[in-house]
Amino acid sequence: MTEKKSDKKKLLEVRKTIKDKKPEFKQQDFHKKKRIGDHWRRPTGLQSKMRHQFKGYARRVKQGWRSPVEVRGLHQKGLEVVMIHNVKELETIKPASQGVMIAATVGNKKRLEIVNKAETLKLQVLNIKVDKFKAKVAKVAEDKKKDKEQKTEKKKKTIEDSLKKAEKKEKDKEKKDKSVETPEEIDEQKAEEKKVKDDVIIHGQN
Repeated sequence: MTEKKSDKKKLLEVRKTIKDKKPEFKQQDFHKKKRIGDHWRRPTGLQSKMRHQFKGYARRVKQGWRSPVEVRGLHQKGLEVVMIHNVKELETIKPASQGVMIAATVGNKKRLEIVNKAETLKLQVLNIKVDKFKAKVAKVAEDKKKDKEQKTEKKKKTIEDSLKKAEKKEKDKEKKDKSVETPEEIDEQKAEEKKVKDDVIIHGQN
């Protein structure tokens, strides 16, 4: 087992050195004409220097640039990549030879569940830095909580202001109602004023 592991490690290092030297394979003259894409197309021209593999021209695709068969398709940690969409799928994974890669369509809530479950099962998550992700999720949750508190406070304040306005309106209405006199009161007031005037006239004549 240890020999196999050491062999795999060596092969991964070989793959890394191959991939570091590997050029980008692009279509001939892609930089000269807009209509030509930068994806690979085999050169077919009769006098094509690239087809003849002349020195100084772009490299052609060859099998020599491929990674060793034993580590082909493996992650750089030497694990087989398994795409995960939910927590249930984690149960089928072998921790010794396989690693977890969470799909991009999975939301943060489910992603956190998958990460926690993977930790309990001692599985490696290959496309997430677990500590950073957990800190990010915690921060988002805290920000949401703060926003909710601010909204509730704002709502409370608006309700209090509206109640105060309503109370003030009622008080003003009561004052207005008190200030308005009934017709009987007005007649009595007029009668009293007339009496006072009559007394003044009578006393003035005497």
